[in-house]
Order: sequence, then structure tokens, then C-alpha cells
Amino acid sequence: MEKNIIAIIADGEKVQNIGKILEDADIIIAADGGANLCRAQQITPDHIIGDLDSITLGNIEFFSESKFIKIPEQDHTDMQKALNYALSLNPTKIIVISAFGKRTDHSLGNILIFQNYDNSIPLEIYDNFGVMTFYTPGKYEFTLQPGQTISFFSLSPINNLSLKGFKYPVKNANYSKNFIGVSNVVINQKCTIEFQKGNLISYIISV
Repeated sequence: MEKNIIAIIADGEKVQNIGKILEDADIIIAADGGANLCRAQQITPDHIIGDLDSITLGNIEFFSESKFIKIPEQDHTDMQKALNYALSLNPTKIIVISAFGKRTDHSLGNILIFQNYDNSIPLEIYDNFGVMTFYTPGKYEFTLQPGQTISFFSLSPINNLSLKGFKYPVKNANYSKNFIGVSNVVINQKCTIEFQKGNLISYIISV
């Protein structure tokens, strides 16, 4: 399957290494005010989507070659609109940049949006310190760098959770409310995450 990586740039805290993150992106979408951030970092989005109440008039004119998609309804946030549109473009992966920082309500809203994402397409969320990933039940095997810091969380009950390849492993554990595992450490290149019910969040610190 040919890759089709789609990047969504939101209107949160500016991410310093955005150019490197976007190197493999095939399509760039600005979620409304994310277009202001794009201009500040000399990035031209292919699409600008949302109710368009946050992008400045000057930037509407500046990005005249970008495709504008105005969706005025208020039942969904600009992030939801951007994410739904990205999914309609048959992506092989979606990366989101600058979804956190600034207003806490926006950050929390985005976390809940990502929590409810169906995980059919890999989703990675980048900020200035690392990358967040959301997992639905199943078994995941991947390669990480020994010594790397990683945190795990669940926002709801999680069953039969196992974490292998980490300094603080977990084996077939059940958590009735949520799981908080801040600052675990990778000890093996080959790591495994497995659980049967709930949702899990990882946050890997950039090296």
C-alpha cells in the first residue's frame, strides 16, 4: 500500500522541530487558527479547515493557493473537522502537531477526541517534548531505544494490561478506574504492550 501521511497542524503551542516532523508528510491540513501558526513557521498548508473564526484575514489572503473548507456548524471542534477530513483522504498515518498548550480546555478536549479515535489508522500527536499515541485493545510490538523515557496512562478501566521490555513491567494487571505510569524506562529494544479491554495512551519522550 502506497503511503499517504497526513499532518494536521492545530492552534496550540508552537512546536520547534516542526520541519523535521513534516518531512514525510504528503498532505498538510491546518485546523483553522493552525494556519496562523503555519505562516509563522513558513509552512504552506494544502488545506485549511474549520469554522474559520480564528485564522486572521491577512492569512486568508496570504494562503490564497490553499484549499479552504469552511464548516460553520458548532457540534464539532475544528480538530474533529480536520481529523474527519484527513480520514476521508485515505491516509496510511495521521500526525497531529501543536494540539496542546495554550488553553487547557482545548488541550483536554483534544485528548478526549484522540481517546475516542477508532485507531483504524495510526495516529501520532507531537509536542515539544515527545509524541503521544493511543491504543485500542490488542497486542503491539515495536522497537524503542534503551534508556528512552515513556509514560503510560488510561482514562478509564483497563483489563489484563501487560508491559514488557520496560524497567517497570506490568503483567496481566486490571485497573478499575485508570492507570498512571509516569516516566517508565525502556530497557529492551523490542517492547510489547498488550491488554484486552479499555484504551491506553503512551507518551514517548524525544531523544
